[in-house]
Amino acid sequence: MRKLGILSVILFLSTPCLAAYQWGFGDVSFNSLAWDQGTQDKSTKRSFNFLEIEGGAQFSWGELYGFYDSENIGKSSDETRTASKAMLRYYLGDSGFSIYAHTYAFSSFGFADQSRVLGVGYQLVGKSWSFKPFLGQHEVSQTYFSGANGMMGGWTLIYGLKAFMQNFMFIDWHEIEFERSNSYAAGNGGSKVSHNGAASIWWTPITEFSLGLQWRYATNKLGTPGSLNAAITSLKYNF
Repeated sequence: MRKLGILSVILFLSTPCLAAYQWGFGDVSFNSLAWDQGTQDKSTKRSFNFLEIEGGAQFSWGELYGFYDSENIGKSSDETRTASKAMLRYYLGDSGFSIYAHTYAFSSFGFADQSRVLGVGYQLVGKSWSFKPFLGQHEVSQTYFSGANGMMGGWTLIYGLKAFMQNFMFIDWHEIEFERSNSYAAGNGGSKVSHNGAASIWWTPITEFSLGLQWRYATNKLGTPGSLNAAITSLKYNF
């Protein structure tokens, strides 16, 4: 909770700068996630559909991003789940560095989890691409564990391109946890290191709609030891 307090202060201090808005985006998407057979054989994970609302904004002082997922819509209450994330980068002048913070929350029947990271980020931005790594201290509050959980690092890579007179975008996000608490690691294969992310390609035939294909992957994460793999197909409406 201490980190959430720091994040709140940063947002409060930045409120007068909201007039420095530069650009933003918003979308809603319907997504179908299919775990591969190997993942289903060694876990209780099963394929599901989810609705996602996503948005972000760029300011002269930094950037904001967030999403909210509703999983297994229309199924019984013990099968539905929600996931959400809020991210902030507060630029440290023109250095390319930023204060980085994010919070991720997941809730399902009988289980809740909140993951918080506070640290430093860096921004590399080109004409049609960006690469934004981060590294920070990691804390977790969940049903079976609460406290410091080592460090988390990662990145977001975006690359836009045109091919066959069409607009495409490649996106890769990746998170690495290391030096995790022994008690937390015990529920994720016993490893103190994990990987979690997705690589995707998006085709936008018209401005309002995008079609996406993602490879979702994880290792010693999501409550399951070993490697996990899934394919996600998406239809997105862009505001």
